[in-house]
Amino acid sequence: MGAASDLTPHILNRTEVSGGRIELVEWHWPSMFEWEQVENELMLEMSLPPLSADASACFPEIGGDKYAYMGTLFIRMPGVLIRGRSAGGHIRVIRWVFDQTASARILAEREDPTLELFQSLLNIRNDNLRTIMRLSQKELANPVDRSERALQALFDLSTIEVKRLLDHRPDRLTSGRLAAWQYRRIRERLTQGGERPSVGELAELCGISPRHLHRQFLALTGETISNYVENFLIKEAKEMLVERKAPIKTVAQACGFSHPNSFSRAFRRATGLSPQQFRQRAQALEKGI
Repeated sequence: MGAASDLTPHILNRTEVSGGRIELVEWHWPSMFEWEQVENELMLEMSLPPLSADASACFPEIGGDKYAYMGTLFIRMPGVLIRGRSAGGHIRVIRWVFDQTASARILAEREDPTLELFQSLLNIRNDNLRTIMRLSQKELANPVDRSERALQALFDLSTIEVKRLLDHRPDRLTSGRLAAWQYRRIRERLTQGGERPSVGELAELCGISPRHLHRQFLALTGETISNYVENFLIKEAKEMLVERKAPIKTVAQACGFSHPNSFSRAFRRATGLSPQQFRQRAQALEKGI
């Protein structure tokens, strides 16, 4: 995984407003890279599909290497070190940058932020903010009769909405979702075979804690990570039992089960049959018996 050589975006459009500025920016990043940055200003950003990428981030000075999913709408706090991982590619973002006066109004009398708050701000679910940002994007790109008054009104409204968002503590309302690259790493590890991976090992591959992996995997797939691993391995075992004549013990080891008995219990739990019964039934069906 490479590191980004330059985090400076290419500015496609920009306008100054009272309280800050509105920018449309883009990057061309390499595939799968890591980045690290501290912003000096409060920023609200929305990436614009299809020019967006799967990413996750952590706050090393607050929560160590506990990564959380980054959605398409997120806030970056000033003076906070953030480290990210991204699938890279061509990325375009509409963002509002708040100056010190606007930031002070938004962050005034704010209690000490928690790691959960910072993580929740990486994946904001707020339809009002999305609508405002889409309108500002269209107005900013208007080549004929762009209205600075309209952009100012949208920026003022965004200031109110961001303050409301923080007042309602989004860390208590939202949860993360596993990024595509994290899900891909889990599948790659499972297809490698060998000893059955623990939840801790898979969490380490994804750069998050086992607790976060469980919660985010459940949000993505609707099932627990433990059930997913077992079902994946049982599926692999079914194919081996049908296509090969290997002993049950060999199939169990190839699918990450340390003992044939634990394999048989898991297989029966998933299919209602023992591995031997499943193989015999599959052979009978193949012969047309």
